[in-house]
Order: sequence, then C-alpha cells, then structure tokens
Amino acid sequence: MTSLRNASNYLTIAEVRFESAANIAQLIHTIQAAFRVARYTDSTNIKRQTLNVEQLDQRQVLVPTMHNAYMFSNKNKTSHFILNAQCLTFKTSDFKDIESFLMLFLEGFFIVNKVLNLTSTQRIGLRALERIVPSKGRHLTDYLAPSELNLYKKLGGHSVFSQTEIFHQFKETQLLNRVKICLNGGLELPRDIDPADMAFKVNLITYSGPSAYIDSDGYIEKKQKISFATIKKTLTEIHALTTVAFTASVKG
Repeated sequence: MTSLRNASNYLTIAEVRFESAANIAQLIHTIQAAFRVARYTDSTNIKRQTLNVEQLDQRQVLVPTMHNAYMFSNKNKTSHFILNAQCLTFKTSDFKDIESFLMLFLEGFFIVNKVLNLTSTQRIGLRALERIVPSKGRHLTDYLAPSELNLYKKLGGHSVFSQTEIFHQFKETQLLNRVKICLNGGLELPRDIDPADMAFKVNLITYSGPSAYIDSDGYIEKKQKISFATIKKTLTEIHALTTVAFTASVKG
C-alpha cells in the first residue's frame, strides 16, 4: 500500500498559519538569503488580490486589497515555500516519506521563525494529492475499493467521472477526503491550488487516460504557542489520518 501511495503521489503540502507579521516586507531580504543558503535559490514576489466586505454609510461594498507573498523554489522546481504575513506553505512533488518531508518543512519554518520571531500558530495542516494510474494490462477498477466504484458502475453508459467526498473529525483534526474517478484526461489540480512553476513526476503528467484522484486535506485550527515538537507531532498525526483515508479508498 505504501509503494502504491508513494508512486501515485504528485503533490504534498504542509501549512502553518500564525499571527500576522506586520514587518515582513522589511525582513524579507534576510529570509531570502537564508533560503538561498538552504538551496532554495529561486525567489519570486507574488501579488494577489482579495475582496473584503466593508461598511460604507448604509451599505456594504467589496473593496479590493493587494497582498504580497514570496516564493522560494529549489533548483529542480520540485519543492517550494510560499510565505506571506500570516502563513508559511511548503509544497513538494517529490514526496518520499513523512520523516524527510517534515525535515524539509521544519527547516524552512526555522528560517522564518528565526527572523520573524513568531509567538503562536493558528492553524496547522497537511494535504496529500494522489493520482492512481493503472499499470499496463490492468484496469482502474483493480485498484479502487468497492465503495468508491459503486456509483461509477451503477450509472452505466459512458460516465465521464464520479466523485465521492467525506468530511470527518477525529479528535481535534478535521479531514476532508475526496475521491474522483475520471474516464479520460491528463493530470488535474484542484481549483484552489496554484502549481506555479512546479515540476511534476513525468509519468503522472504525461499520462492521459483512466485515473483516480485522491485528495486528503487535514488540519487543526487552534491557537498554540510556537513549538517545533508540536508542529511535527501534529503533521505526523494528520499524515497518519490521510493514510487511513487512502487505504480505505483502494483495494487491500
């Protein structure tokens, strides 16, 4: 099961949100230099616009606001960090195991925390995206659990895709797990994910045909004092929960 998951994984994301760092613009060059030493040599300034609802006289209006974010990428474009005033996100298309992944993420969080001197986290999350591609001579139905195939089979005819979704709470962890079965097509990304210039595994991005996508998104929303041990423990536990979800979606 582990080999199937590692082979099908095309993007893993860790995210820690924290109290707003108002002075990030003045300190970004120091952070950039530290990421360059850590082998994230390419940096980009990303400007994003959001719409906020504000009260004007007796009516509410939408007011556009520009936000700065900073992306630091490795040479191979397989991993990058995105930092804004309230969040650090790490994305990689080269996931090997949770221990190596956490080591890379915590290295980046150490750089940011050392410069910004953060005091607390607001949200800790981990998201894993897999694309199951059948081997030559096998069918997609050979890989998926009956519960995921029921609707797909019952519809009959020429189904384009089917999708199941479950929102689950385990202790303090919220988990949203989606499984999408596609009859044909290339690599898909969820609408809320910007791949930027990420380089994906060749076999997963060049293949076009029947495939299944498993998207497991877990998080804990809770204010906590900054602790590397807590962040590591939380992400490890969320990853274990996403593994349970993946295992339940495929054949044993």
